[in-house]
Amino acid sequence: MRNITLLGSISGAALLLASAAVAQDIDWKSELGDHSGKTLHMMTITDPFIDSIKATKDGFTDITGAKVEVDGYGYDALHEKELLACSQNDSSYDIFIMDGIWIGELSEAGCIDSAEKQIAEGKPEIFAWDDYTPSAAGQASWDGERMCIPIGIYYELMYYRTDLFEKAGIKVPETFEELKQAAKTFTDNPEFPGVYGYAMNNKRGAAAGQQWFEWIYSAGGKPWVSNDIGSKDPYADQTPLLNSKESVDLVQFFKDMTAYGPPGVESFAWDERANAFAAGKLAMINDWSVRAQIANDPSQSQVAGKFKAALMPHKEGAKTVSPVGGWVACVNAHGAQKDVAWDFLKWFGSPAVHKQFVMAGGPPSRLSAMQDPDVVAKYPWTEQLFEAQKNAWVEVRPRHPLAFQMIDTVGADVNKAIIGEATPQAAMDNAQEQVTKLLKQNGLLQ
Repeated sequence: MRNITLLGSISGAALLLASAAVAQDIDWKSELGDHSGKTLHMMTITDPFIDSIKATKDGFTDITGAKVEVDGYGYDALHEKELLACSQNDSSYDIFIMDGIWIGELSEAGCIDSAEKQIAEGKPEIFAWDDYTPSAAGQASWDGERMCIPIGIYYELMYYRTDLFEKAGIKVPETFEELKQAAKTFTDNPEFPGVYGYAMNNKRGAAAGQQWFEWIYSAGGKPWVSNDIGSKDPYADQTPLLNSKESVDLVQFFKDMTAYGPPGVESFAWDERANAFAAGKLAMINDWSVRAQIANDPSQSQVAGKFKAALMPHKEGAKTVSPVGGWVACVNAHGAQKDVAWDFLKWFGSPAVHKQFVMAGGPPSRLSAMQDPDVVAKYPWTEQLFEAQKNAWVEVRPRHPLAFQMIDTVGADVNKAIIGEATPQAAMDNAQEQVTKLLKQNGLLQ
């Protein structure tokens, strides 16, 4: 297996291309087929961007006549449903929207069609591949091949309450130790009644496992031997480093931080973390960018207009490596309406329509969207997203066929340490043993 990905920089030429791509006026009537009477079906996660897809999709119907149905599922359920559909050669869904870390699994199982031919033969101003952030393009690619179209790429940022920080007179934390001290300031403090300092994804399984992978580089470590930032072959030696000193120290940090969270924070996952911040119960969280809209919506948030974003903190002596994740749209290899599916992705992924999706609350995956004045004015944290994508590393989490199992396995042991069932050292020794066994059983490690 050779998965070539690069930590790219943004050149002036790329930015000019991005601007030109958005400026193009596409004649979609001649570009897309007539699909009157057809219905396109896609499945996706029930993350907030599902509403942004629904708010944008009818433009495709206006042009082609095809209706677009969007079905949402929870994280684990979506993964299971997409694998099941593939194994049964099910054509019920035309488009799979999937987590970028599943791309190795679904690509190598023959579940999705490659996008290479469509991109190569399509108009450059429509696909505008160089307008995607490097890590967005990486999330949609596997083994050197562009398989899918980036739809909603996430970068994880730290969000903090500006009103609370101003009252406390402290600076925004940049290191783990500064984060711990800031969280301590707001917890059990009569000057900040009902407020806790911080909340992470601690729930056993995928939540805690992904958290570990998201933080390990900023903790000065790495998940396996060959996964160095910028490596051309990050999967060359997958010997895990789960019980390294950097890893054990990180898990101890996770455990320490639960002292500054609300009751039950040991079992928080994505929704609990975001909802607690929006309810005004937290001074800070780290969260994927797509959920910032929840906190900024005055109809469902107590902190709208009272928070800002910053890059994720790092261990003293290390540097921030911003976590990247998110969702890519792929054509079902067993689908019966591939012409409609590719037309939709060509249209929906184009720079101009992508901006519409972003303005409706979707996470920006394109450089042009991240730098668009309208987007920045509506979602001010987009400026931090643009900075985060510069230091992000696409392989921060494994993306090969065992990714889901690996992350779940790591998350089980991380949570055991957090809740005190095992010491951080014992927990990560076990994770090291279990993941090593998993990789060897599946031929990914000698």
